[in-house]
Amino acid sequence: MVLAFKVFEVVEEMDFATIASKLKNYKMVEIEEINGREVETGFEIVSLEERDGKLVGNVIESFIVSLSYKGEEFRAPVSVSTLFEFYRYRDRILLIIAAKKPRANRIASIFSTILSARKAAILEAQIPAETLKALHEERPGSTKVVFFDGVKLPGVDKLSLYGEQLADTTLYSEYLKLGKVWYVVFEAEEGIVIGVTRNCVVTFFSKIDIDSALDYIREKIIPLTVKP
Repeated sequence: MVLAFKVFEVVEEMDFATIASKLKNYKMVEIEEINGREVETGFEIVSLEERDGKLVGNVIESFIVSLSYKGEEFRAPVSVSTLFEFYRYRDRILLIIAAKKPRANRIASIFSTILSARKAAILEAQIPAETLKALHEERPGSTKVVFFDGVKLPGVDKLSLYGEQLADTTLYSEYLKLGKVWYVVFEAEEGIVIGVTRNCVVTFFSKIDIDSALDYIREKIIPLTVKP
């Protein structure tokens, strides 16, 4: 199963105690009625705790979905739980959200609003294009895919190289002249296949448990980032 994460950075100066005091037991819900039963929908933060230099918790998002069964339409409540952690790295605080980009962005935006009066308290973490370029060039045989953005060709947003195309150093050099490395899929030394974008969307394509994935992000991905 593919595991997806996105990394953000807290750019407004605050410590774990401040973050915890604002997020702990935060709840923004409404009561809705389904078939005579009252249910909560909305957003809440649960199980927030500091451990091993990390502030870890879960977001529970609850909502109503419409379902169809043999021609019959009915509504049902659904909850989705998302793990997150704030992580100290040197003089910075990073936020790792265990979700695909749309949900991760939504949660980070809500956190930013809770933590600060300004929405820009939390920004996407950034990996320089040159760093992703080096990630491929240091071990080119391990790279599976490279995407380029900022392409100068009219009507072309992105270029890509897959598999055997990556062995064509002339084609790779031509693409570098036309754009910047945006996304790299590679096999790490640990034998796992990982995709990384410049705005720190991290996807694990190999079988891996969530704790090991988080360890890899802390040890190998976050050091590649620079302050926004």
